[in-house]
Amino acid sequence: MTPILLDRTKINDARWDQLISSSKQCVLYAHTFYLDIVCGGWQALVWPDQSSYQIVMPLPVRIKWGKSIVFQPLFCQYLGLFSMDSLTEADFLAFTRSLSNHFSYISCYHFNPENFNTLSKIKDQLAEFTFVTYHTHWLSLDKPYRQIGASYSADRRVNVSRSKKEGWAFELSIEVETLIELFEANHSELIAGGVNQNAYGMLKKLFVAAESTGIAELWYAKKENVIHSGILLVRYAGRVIYLFNASDPVGRKGNARSGMLDMYFLQHAGEAFIFDFESPEVDQISGFYKSFGSQAIPYLKVSKNRLWFPFRQIQHWRVSYFLKPNQVFAQALIRFKVHFKRADF
Repeated sequence: MTPILLDRTKINDARWDQLISSSKQCVLYAHTFYLDIVCGGWQALVWPDQSSYQIVMPLPVRIKWGKSIVFQPLFCQYLGLFSMDSLTEADFLAFTRSLSNHFSYISCYHFNPENFNTLSKIKDQLAEFTFVTYHTHWLSLDKPYRQIGASYSADRRVNVSRSKKEGWAFELSIEVETLIELFEANHSELIAGGVNQNAYGMLKKLFVAAESTGIAELWYAKKENVIHSGILLVRYAGRVIYLFNASDPVGRKGNARSGMLDMYFLQHAGEAFIFDFESPEVDQISGFYKSFGSQAIPYLKVSKNRLWFPFRQIQHWRVSYFLKPNQVFAQALIRFKVHFKRADF
């Protein structure tokens, strides 16, 4: 098996999206429209040829130092291999070796959770990569609300109860600017180095695209007609993604996000969906998501640095200088994998 590397211009959108939709690993992040928004210059490894796809691997790519670099974009928790058939160890070896042959530097690339078990078995054969296990948190909604609520931690049940006593008005909206303004005013200063304004533009485009196809839900929590908190959810192919949220001090103190999430679980209890919290590797935040009774689901991050001198030394210096070991929380924020999440704690 020899996967073929294709530029974005060579990818057949209809065939690609059909495969993603039918794949065992189906997730919204891997669709062409989504990748075009979060990384316009993406490429892909495909097999068996450029006109028919049985296995695909989307690769977000940008140019740095005159070289093509693979990275994990904002608002895109994981990608990896996608296929309608079961993937074998040989499939993963062929694709990861092809990835390594084409790219000397991979800042980070996340394989989807469905890839975890098979990829874990062969990672020792891929010495050029560094593997790290990350976790997201999934909550199955295919049970009665009584059972969902019973899995909340004692503290979460208390905070949900407090949220109900606050008298929040929860409303659906198609206006995402307020959510972004809430984040800018109350969370952006926590991001080391600040927030690139392009990130907000990207979020707007994602919301417009998702809302136009009826898969986005934007909820706001209001008091006296003033919005204090908001959550953005995207529902697709058996999964609800907790894509973005923000809250001001009033919303945090009043547990508005806990209340909105509990409301959503009540509305959709018994449906065959997985709620993906998109957890970052930050104990305080993942602990909040775990408190709803969600399960930690592992996936693998890979990285590789085979740059020529002096680029490798420059990159090592940059990482060691800016990402100091005692700045664990700041490091997670710098990576942006938190997707700007903060919890009601």
